[in-house]
Amino acid sequence: MLRYYNELLYFAQKQVGDKEKAKDIIQETYSKVLEIKDKYEISNERAYLYKIVKNIVIKEALENQKIESTEYEENSHISPTYEQPEEVLIIEDQEKIFMQILEELSPRAKQAFILFTIDGYSRKEIAEILNITSNAVEKLIKRATIKIEEELAKRGF
Repeated sequence: MLRYYNELLYFAQKQVGDKEKAKDIIQETYSKVLEIKDKYEISNERAYLYKIVKNIVIKEALENQKIESTEYEENSHISPTYEQPEEVLIIEDQEKIFMQILEELSPRAKQAFILFTIDGYSRKEIAEILNITSNAVEKLIKRATIKIEEELAKRGF
């Protein structure tokens, strides 16, 4: 992970405009990764590090409300954020993590969650499919949602 230090430093410095502040951000980034690394497998370290740096910069900008960004003319000719290589990697990594979390759910909770959120079935339709009550469906979906949110929060998303 240390092999990304210089590019992360450059990225952070570009975001905040201060090399010393950027060093602090990178230090905090590596600290967060070290806390999480033992608990979870990080499949794409580079993308994960960039995401943490970006989150720290945003958090500090919101807290301070003093960091001003200047709109440069070349910024209007850059491809959208979601097409940037680092964002593509981050999105792919997030999808993998989401699928891992989904696989950790109980079979019934997973099935109810997928039928509701992805396939668009109503709770009543899911109850008929699974041959359970609507209240049971509600509980399964709620448990699955809470579990997914907790796991994503633990992993810094």
